[in-house]
Amino acid sequence: MMKNKIIIALDQGSSLSRAVAVGADGKVLHKKSAPVNLRVKGAECDYDANELLQTQLKVLDDAIAAAGNNIAAIALCAQRSTIVLWDSFTGAPLCPAISWLDGRAAQYAAADMREQGLIHAKTGLYKTPYYSAPKIQWCLQNYPSVQDALKAGRLLCGPVATFLVWHMTGGKVFAVDAANAQRMLLFNIKTMAWDEEILKSFNIPPHILPRITASAGDWGSYKGIPITVATGDQQAAAVVSGILKQGDCAINYGTGAFALLNIGETAADVRGLLTSVSFTYAGKKPYFILEGPVNAAGSLFMWLNALGINFDAKDLDNIYAAAKMPAQIYPALGGIGAPLWDFTLKPVFAGFTPDSRKEDIIAGTMQGLCFLLADIINYAAAAGFKAERVHASGGLSASAALLKFQADILQRPIIRAAQCVASISFLPF
Repeated sequence: MMKNKIIIALDQGSSLSRAVAVGADGKVLHKKSAPVNLRVKGAECDYDANELLQTQLKVLDDAIAAAGNNIAAIALCAQRSTIVLWDSFTGAPLCPAISWLDGRAAQYAAADMREQGLIHAKTGLYKTPYYSAPKIQWCLQNYPSVQDALKAGRLLCGPVATFLVWHMTGGKVFAVDAANAQRMLLFNIKTMAWDEEILKSFNIPPHILPRITASAGDWGSYKGIPITVATGDQQAAAVVSGILKQGDCAINYGTGAFALLNIGETAADVRGLLTSVSFTYAGKKPYFILEGPVNAAGSLFMWLNALGINFDAKDLDNIYAAAKMPAQIYPALGGIGAPLWDFTLKPVFAGFTPDSRKEDIIAGTMQGLCFLLADIINYAAAAGFKAERVHASGGLSASAALLKFQADILQRPIIRAAQCVASISFLPF
C-alpha cells in the first residue's frame, strides 16, 4: 500500500449504502451511511435501483470530499443475489432491483426439472427463488420494458456491484467477479464460467451477462480514482475477518447471518451447505468456502420493533443482562436456510410465564439466532470440516453478550473482526 494514501471502502448492503475512508495505518478517517428502502409486499421484496445507485454515490462523494487528494483507490462490496436489469444506452433501470429476499420467482425455480444434486454440484448452490436465475427469468417474462430492451439489444443484467461499477465508470466496465457471479445460479464453480446448460434451462441469453474477472484488479476508475476491488459482501467479510487459511471460520451478523468456513482449494459437495468461491486474484487459484446462511439476523430485531417490542439495538447487552428467563424462540423469519432449507417455516415463541418481559423475548431471540448458526458450524464439522478458529463481523458482532453466548454453545473462542490480524493490506497496491 502506498504510504500516506487513503482507501475508500464501499458497502452496498440490504439496508444501508456505506462509505468508509481508511488511512494507511488502518484508522477510520471518515464514515457515512445512507438508508435504502426495501419495499416488501407479501413475497415481493425489491428496491428502486436508482436509489441504490444514488445513495452509494452520495456517501462515496462525501468520503472523497473528506479525504481530499490523498486517495489511492476505491474498493467495493455489495449484496450478492439482488439483481438489476438496465438499459445499456441510457443506464436507466428497466424494473425494480429484485432483492435476494424476494420469493416471487418460486414457480420458476420449481419448474426447472433438473435435480438439486446436479445444480449443487455445478453451482455450489441450491435451486431456490433467492438466487438470481429464476428472478431474471421472472423479469424477462413479466416486464415489457425488459422484453423491449432485450429485443433492441440494449438489455444488461447483473448483481448490484456490477450495476454500480458500470455507472461509476460511465459504462466502460461491465464485469462481475466469481463471488457475485456464483449467486446468479448460472455460474459453474468447476469451469469458473457461465454454464451453458443452466442458461438454456432458464432461457437466459448469455450476451446480457457481464464478463467474469478477478475480485481484485482493474475495475476502471471513478473521478480519476482507480477502482481496484469489486466483490460480494460475504467474501469481503471473510477476508476482513481473517479466514485466510483452511479451517478458519467467520460468522457475519448482518441483516441476515452467514457462517463461512475456509475449506481450501478443493471444492466440497456437502448436502445442505453452499460451496462458495472466495475473493479472487488474477492468476491465482481461489479457495472455497462452505457457507451456511441464516435468513434473518439484524432484521429480527427490526421485526421485534415493528411488533411493538420497542428497544434500541445499541442496548442489546444491557437488555440481555436484564433478562431473567429468556424465552425459547425459533427465529425462522423468512424460513430456515442451511442446512434444512425450509422456507415454509415460521418463527415460534415458547417458554413464556406470567413473569416474562420484553427483555426475555429479546434475549431469547439473540440465543435463537446463535443456535441456528451453531447448527450450521456443527453440521459442517460432522461432515468432516471442523472450524478451527472462529471470527465475527457485522453490526450485531458489537454485542458482547451475543458473542459470549455464541462462543459458549460452540465451545470455542470467537475473535471480533476489530481484533483480527487481517486488514485492508490485502488490497492490490
